[in-house]
Amino acid sequence: MAWIIALLARDGVSVEVLHAKGSAGGMEQLLADFMSLIATFAGRMYGIRSREARKRLLAQADTRLEGEGGA
Repeated sequence: MAWIIALLARDGVSVEVLHAKGSAGGMEQLLADFMSLIATFAGRMYGIRSREARKRLLAQADTRLEGEGGA
């Protein structure tokens, strides 16, 4: 958990541990939440790249069609 705190501290984020002792469930929950965040952002990034690729392909097809129509 120290590496997560250090990573977040680098960006000016502080971490407050509410249940420091007693259950390992807190650590498991923190890691599950962290993995969920990573999955969400990765999904969004892949979606953005997919949309950009689709726009680029459509623009290329449009350029080719315009070129063929003028010939």
